Amino acid sequence: MFSRRVRRHLTRLREGQVQVHLPERCQLHTRHENAIFHPSPEFFIQIGGATDFVCPGASFRLNTGDMCVIPRGLPHAETPIDLETAYGVLVVGQTFILEGSADSARRILSHPSVLWEKCARSIEWMRYLDDLAEHRSLPERDRSQFIRVLLDAFLIGVLHELGRQSNGVQDLEPPLVIEARKYVRIHLHESNLSVREIASALACTPDHLSRKFHQTVGMKLMAWIAQERISLAKNLLTETTHNVAEVAWAAGFNEPSYFIRIFKRYTGLTPRGYRVNLAHAVR
Repeated sequence: MFSRRVRRHLTRLREGQVQVHLPERCQLHTRHENAIFHPSPEFFIQIGGATDFVCPGASFRLNTGDMCVIPRGLPHAETPIDLETAYGVLVVGQTFILEGSADSARRILSHPSVLWEKCARSIEWMRYLDDLAEHRSLPERDRSQFIRVLLDAFLIGVLHELGRQSNGVQDLEPPLVIEARKYVRIHLHESNLSVREIASALACTPDHLSRKFHQTVGMKLMAWIAQERISLAKNLLTETTHNVAEVAWAAGFNEPSYFIRIFKRYTGLTPRGYRVNLAHAVR
């Protein structure tokens, strides 16, 4: 199903029949009411209805057939809209592809998705999306071609991984674990994230969620959340100029001192020491 949808929209992209929305990267990893941000870019294809996006300094409607790239760290709010067709969206992230619908309260619901946690190539695909920001520095005549070429390469990579999935190279995780991972990644910056909250959102008991996650992943859910937060913090220390307190908040830690202690436990370095080591390695 995912492969057919992606191929159809890739053909439309190559034929110049797709409008692509590329909101500008600004106010990255900052707090905005009712908005969320992610540590990696997200790619959207609107397959029904529309999505109203609100980002810092910009808002736009993603209509059926349109594509959109939300840059890593960009705060954004999404509102699903039913038009001639019911709302539906296909979303590709660094570790997943999912199809979303909406309920009567205009909340976006994600259906069981494909995860490719161990696919190192997905990081390379995300770089195509990161590079799209450079289109603003190009002459106007070259921008459309630049965007189409990078999105073409990105979607070919997605199709390659979907082919590997269908050939049984990787097994799908249980839907509950997949949904737990997605929920965590959406709410990772919230310092009060807990097993109880995640279980409530997924309509199961905390004990059942904890047991299923541990059996599947091989580690406790809260330990995996801490690992994800440290991974996000490392990316922020590498790719941004945020100070340690700002990185702590963006990664879901309220107190910089607690963040420094946990970061050192996982990496053997303080956040400042980690950044200094990176600077020395570049020289």
